[in-house]
Amino acid sequence: MLESFNDKEKIQEILFEAQTGLWVIELPDGAAPRLYGDGAMIKLLGLKEELSPEDCYEFWYSRIDPEYHSMVQKGVEKIIMDKRAEVQYPWMHPEWGKIYIRCGGIRDGNYRNGICLRGYHQNISNTIMLKQDYDSVIRTLSESYRSIFLWNLETGEYKVIKVPESLKPFLQEDTFEGFLRQYTERNVAPEYRQSFFAMSRTEEIRDRFLKGEHQIECLYRNKNGGWRRIRLVPTDHYCQGHLWIIAAMDNQDSEAERKLDDASSQLAVAQIYRLVVSADLERQEYNCIHYTGDLLKLSRHGRLEEYSSQMLSMMPSEDRRLFQAIYNPDSYIQNEYLDGTLRLRDQGGTLHYYVYYAACVREDLGQRILLTVRNIDDKYENRMRESILSNLCQCYYSIYLFDLENNTEEAIWQEDFIQQRKEFPKGSLSHYYTKFVNSYVCEEDREKMLRAGDPEFLRSALSEERPVYDVDFRRIYPEGLQWVRSRFSIAELRDGEVVKVIFANMNINSQKLKELEEEAHNRQALQAAYEAAKAANETKSNFLAQMSHDIRTPMNAILGMSAIAASHVEDPVKVKDCLDKIHISSSHLLSLINSILDMSKIEKGKLELHDEPFHLGELMEQISSIIRSGASEKNLNIEFKTVGIVHEVLRGDVKRIRQVLLNLIGNAVKYTPEPGCIRVTTQEVSKRADDVGCFIFIVEDNGIGMSGEFMKYMFAPFTRDEGVSHIQGTGLGMSIAQGIVEAMKGDIRVESKLGEGSRFTVTLYLRIADPSEAVKPELCHMTGMIPLIRFP
Repeated sequence: MLESFNDKEKIQEILFEAQTGLWVIELPDGAAPRLYGDGAMIKLLGLKEELSPEDCYEFWYSRIDPEYHSMVQKGVEKIIMDKRAEVQYPWMHPEWGKIYIRCGGIRDGNYRNGICLRGYHQNISNTIMLKQDYDSVIRTLSESYRSIFLWNLETGEYKVIKVPESLKPFLQEDTFEGFLRQYTERNVAPEYRQSFFAMSRTEEIRDRFLKGEHQIECLYRNKNGGWRRIRLVPTDHYCQGHLWIIAAMDNQDSEAERKLDDASSQLAVAQIYRLVVSADLERQEYNCIHYTGDLLKLSRHGRLEEYSSQMLSMMPSEDRRLFQAIYNPDSYIQNEYLDGTLRLRDQGGTLHYYVYYAACVREDLGQRILLTVRNIDDKYENRMRESILSNLCQCYYSIYLFDLENNTEEAIWQEDFIQQRKEFPKGSLSHYYTKFVNSYVCEEDREKMLRAGDPEFLRSALSEERPVYDVDFRRIYPEGLQWVRSRFSIAELRDGEVVKVIFANMNINSQKLKELEEEAHNRQALQAAYEAAKAANETKSNFLAQMSHDIRTPMNAILGMSAIAASHVEDPVKVKDCLDKIHISSSHLLSLINSILDMSKIEKGKLELHDEPFHLGELMEQISSIIRSGASEKNLNIEFKTVGIVHEVLRGDVKRIRQVLLNLIGNAVKYTPEPGCIRVTTQEVSKRADDVGCFIFIVEDNGIGMSGEFMKYMFAPFTRDEGVSHIQGTGLGMSIAQGIVEAMKGDIRVESKLGEGSRFTVTLYLRIADPSEAVKPELCHMTGMIPLIRFP
C-alpha cells in the first residue's frame, strides 16, 4: 500500500492541483537567506527559469504586500521558537496578479548552521473571495429582507432590527421561540407548520452552527398561499460563549417581478434612484440618464468637469475623496464596482444621505463609469442602529448615540434593569450624562468621566486620524465596584468636525484586576531587584574594604623587607631571609590579584579554558604535594581515594581543574580544626559518549560545617560566613570554583551541617585522550584506596 506514495511526480501533480507547494527556508549564520521549493512550489511562484536559493527567497519575499511584512516576520519568529505558526497575506503573482496565500511551517531542529524552517505555501484566493461574498450578503440583509431579528440561542431573547406592521402584534412574546409559535399558529399554512416550527429547536440549530454550517433556511407557504422563507445565519463572532444569530424572513413571490416590462422598469428606476449618470472618461463627458431634484443643474449631456464641480461643492470634505475615487480608473483594477454612502447638502445646508453604486462598463466602443444614487434619509437612522447592533452589541453591554450638535442622547442598547427603570430615555445629553456619572460612577472617577463626555473635549480629542477614545472607571453596582471601559468613537464627521459620537461601555473587571495585580507584582519585583542590587553594592563595598586591608598587609611586608634588605646588604643571611619573606608576601599578593581577575572574567563570561592532555594521577599527586604543609601544621589526617578509574590520560584545562580542587581541599584544611579528617575521592562513572568520561571529585571533612542560611548564598561573590571572619579569606574562592565548573559544563554541589563538617561534589565531563598524548607518571597508579598522605 505504501508503494502508492512513492510516485513523486503524481504527488507533485496532486499538490499543484490543490494549489499547495512545499518549501524549505534556511537562515544560515552570516549568510543570505535561502529558499528551496518542490515542483509545486516553483509552479505556484510562477517561475519560468531556475533561480539560486538566495534569489528564490528574494523573489518570494519582495512580492509580499509590504503592509504584511511585520505579520509574516512575527510568524517566522513564532516558528523559530519551536512553535507551529500560520499566516495569511496578499502576494503579487507574476502572471495572476494579487492572490492570497496561507503559509505555515515548523522549525527543523536537525539544522546546525543557523535556522531552518519547513512548511507549505497554499493559494487560498478562492476561499477569501467566498468569505467576502458571504460578508456582502450580511451587509445587504436589511435591503433584501422584510423582517430581521437578532436571536440568542442560549437565553431565547431577541432584538428587533426590522419588522413590518403585520408582525408587530407577535412581538409581545418574551422569547423568539414564543414569537415563532404564535406566528406559526396564525400565519403558516397547516401543511408547513411542522417544518417551520423546527426552526425554533435551539439546541439542534446551535449544534449545527457550531459544527460549521453557514445558514439554515425553510421555505413555506402562508395561509393565503403565498411563498415565504425564513433564514438563520450565525453572526460574525458566533461561538460557544456568544450564541447570537440573525433570523431573517422574506417574500418569495417573485412572479410579478418577472412580468415587469420595460416601461415598469423605467418607472422603478425613477422611483428608486435620484440620479443615474454615465461618464466617458476618455472624452471627459457625462450623460444624465435620470435625475429628480433641484440641487443640480444638469443637462442631458455635458462636460464631466461641470457635473463634478457641482457635486463636490455640496459634499463634506470627507466624502469628496470617495467621489473622486469613483471617476478614477485605478479604482476598478481589482473590482468592477464601488459602493458606499455619500452626503449632499441642500440649499439650506441640511445634509442628506445617499447610497451609491458605481460600475466600470467596458465595451468594444469604449469604457464608461455608470453611477446610480439613491436617497436613504428615511432609512439612515435605522441603518446606523443596525450597524451599531451588528458590530457592538456582542462586546458592549450598553450603547448610546450622542448628538453633539443638538445636545441629545439616545439609547441604542441598554442593560435590562436600566431599560426597565427607563432612567435614560432619549433626551438632553448634558442632563442624562451628568445623571449617569453621579449615579453609577465611583466618586474618585467622576471628574475624569465628566471631562471625557464633555462635547468640547470630544470634538478636540476625536478626529479622522484618532476616531476612538477610551477611558476606564469603576462603576457602582449593587454588589460592589467593578471596572468598566467606556469607548467614545466617531459616528459622524462633517467637514472635519465631530457631530455624532457613539458612547459604549464594556465590563473589564477581570482583565483590569489582573492588570493591577501584574502591576503590583512588577513593582514588587522592581523593589526586590533594587534591594538585591543595593545588597550586592554593599557587599562589594565591604569586599573592597576587606581587600584593601588584605592587599595592604603583603604590600607593607614587601616594602618593609625591601627596606631591611637594603640596609643590610653586607649581611647575606639577613638579605636572604628578607627575600624569602618578600617572595612569600608577593605570592600571597599575586593570589589575591588572580582571584579578583578570575572573578571579573567569570562575571563577564570571558573565562578562557584550554584544551590539553594531562594525567589524572599526576594531577592528584601535585595537589597532594601542595596541600601537605598546611595539613601537617594543623595535625590533620588526609587521605586520597580512587574508585573505578579506567582512563587516566584526559584532555581539558588542567590548571583550572587544579584551581578548583585546591580551593575545595584548601578550605577543608582551613576550616577543619585539629585533629580532623579530610577525604578526597576521585571516581569515574559511566561515560556520556564514546570519547567523553564522567569524573566525580568528592572533598569531605569533619570540620566546622556551615549553617543552612549561609549555604543559600555561599556561591555569591564577596560573601563570607560571619562565624569565620577571624580566618583569612577574600570571599571569592567558592564563586570562582563554581564559575569554572559551570564554564566546563559541569556541576558542583554541597552538603553541610553546622559543627559536623562539609561534603563538596564536583562532576566534570572530560574528553578521553590517547595514552600516547601524555607521559604516564611513575609516582603512583590510581587504583583502589591509596593513602597518598596521612598525617598523625
